Amino acid sequence: MLTQKGIRSLYDALSYHQNHVLDSAYRFAVVVVDDGSTDGSSEWISRHYPDIHLIKGDGNLWWSGAVNLGAKHAVEHLQADFVILWNDDTLCEIDYFVELDAVLKKEPAYSRSILVSKIYWLGESNKLFNYGCYYSHKTGQKKLIGANETDRGQFNDIIRIDWSGGMGTVIPATVLTKVGFFDADIFPQYHGDMDFFLRAGKLGVASFAVPTLKIYNNRESTGLTKARSFDDLRKMLVSNRSLHNIRHNIVLNKRHANTVFGWANLTLSYAKLIIKSLRTIVWA
Repeated sequence: MLTQKGIRSLYDALSYHQNHVLDSAYRFAVVVVDDGSTDGSSEWISRHYPDIHLIKGDGNLWWSGAVNLGAKHAVEHLQADFVILWNDDTLCEIDYFVELDAVLKKEPAYSRSILVSKIYWLGESNKLFNYGCYYSHKTGQKKLIGANETDRGQFNDIIRIDWSGGMGTVIPATVLTKVGFFDADIFPQYHGDMDFFLRAGKLGVASFAVPTLKIYNNRESTGLTKARSFDDLRKMLVSNRSLHNIRHNIVLNKRHANTVFGWANLTLSYAKLIIKSLRTIVWA
């Protein structure tokens, strides 16, 4: 679900595009998936933004399932050429869609590729969350480009990347159908985005980070990242809300880094995580 602040930011940018790109070949429609909210969000959207395509889930979709439901509606019912993934609290620069329009016109290859945004931490003065990510199929190691760096212009070029988080990701409809959408069964919450990018890459689909597509992410919108008790540690290892879910990481590694180095690095990462967590728990 989009927060009220997020939806206003989105609509401001869409209106700006409509007023400033008179010859655009693109029209935009907003699809919102409400997966069982109980705070009146659906009613608020229907009342204030009746043009939004509002789809309701059963409360068990998680991230990947909700994205698939919205993306399939856009592709199959709205005949969309592209799907842009947007988190509930994502904020963007007002010229976001003007810049997207320009990028798609600039180079035909970009309209066949996955495009990702430059993501900043909300309210932290040009501090980057990341500018896309790299992945090693040999070792399974991941690197967030520019993570927590202050943006001083060092990331002003379009670059080839391996993957990115879902927010602010532009995917051609042809790529979605070719890759097979997101794997909601294995990766309901975390790693679904990375797995999709890596599967797309194996099929020859390129991914690019675009510096003029600027969005902002709330640092507080994270899952289980620290263990302060043994129960926290257990949840970190088994919960869908955890980036460290061991089953999900084993499947991800088997699919994309099934090498001696890949398994060694995965084992080492869990050893470090458990030792660090036990120290925190014991000394707390």
